Amino acid sequence: MMSKSNPKNSSTNKLPRAKSPRYCSLSLQERAENSHGTQHSEVCNRFSIHPWPKRPRFSASDYKLFLPYDVYERHRKVGSFIKDNQSVVDIGGELGHLSQFCNPSKIIVANLKTGDVIISKNSLPFGKNSFDAVCSIDVLEHLSKKDRPRFVNKLIDIAAKMVILSFPIGTRKHIEYEKETQNWLQKKGAHINYLKEHIKYGLPTIDEISQLAKRKHSRIFYSGNITFNKYLFYFYMFDPQIKYLRKLIYFGKLIFNFLTNPFFYLLLSNKKFSNSVNRAYLIIEKDKK
Repeated sequence: MMSKSNPKNSSTNKLPRAKSPRYCSLSLQERAENSHGTQHSEVCNRFSIHPWPKRPRFSASDYKLFLPYDVYERHRKVGSFIKDNQSVVDIGGELGHLSQFCNPSKIIVANLKTGDVIISKNSLPFGKNSFDAVCSIDVLEHLSKKDRPRFVNKLIDIAAKMVILSFPIGTRKHIEYEKETQNWLQKKGAHINYLKEHIKYGLPTIDEISQLAKRKHSRIFYSGNITFNKYLFYFYMFDPQIKYLRKLIYFGKLIFNFLTNPFFYLLLSNKKFSNSVNRAYLIIEKDKK
């Protein structure tokens, strides 16, 4: 049996504030994973992915402007495709992320261990046309290529109106950047699962996505810049290893996010395709022929 939350505790209502963790004392590995975003769900494990290690919560997750930019951008962009008062399910999401960027009639987060619906067995526990909009934010790249069509087809089956997928796009420049980043982290003794999985399974390519959306009404959008992401990532990784200075830098990064996220979004969230783009958003609409 699946455990569902009481509707009164739905993520559309105000969530209790998490206790503030000692984020400024996290290891390089933990900071790398947090900068990438905690919404990557262990739902991937049900599609041939090894589970991720546990990590601390990011204390600013209830406050969207404080989120690391990459997390902020993809949730805001996905939220922009969701119409007011639509019913929404976020497959593999985190409570309190997507709900900050849209105004749904209800929003359900489905995950293996946390969320409104706990996924059991080896399937997504929703029937045909269960939700107006079905979202999957940065899950596709953690699935093997042979499992991706099955996963996308299941999302289409669950959706009454549209499926929204976001994923890092597999351009040559992006692939080189991730290998370079993984080598840099490994030299420092950090082993980042999400990068290993990106490299192991391969980032989704334009050709692959075209095949997934074949014979369906679909649109694709692009955002970000790999060079920008590279330097922003190194900025988030900066840690002087001095106790009180670490705290000062941590809060400085939060202020930086607060001040720059809206500006970066306007600058980077709607790009034409090039070898330098970072992310793609695939919208599959069911009610159009």
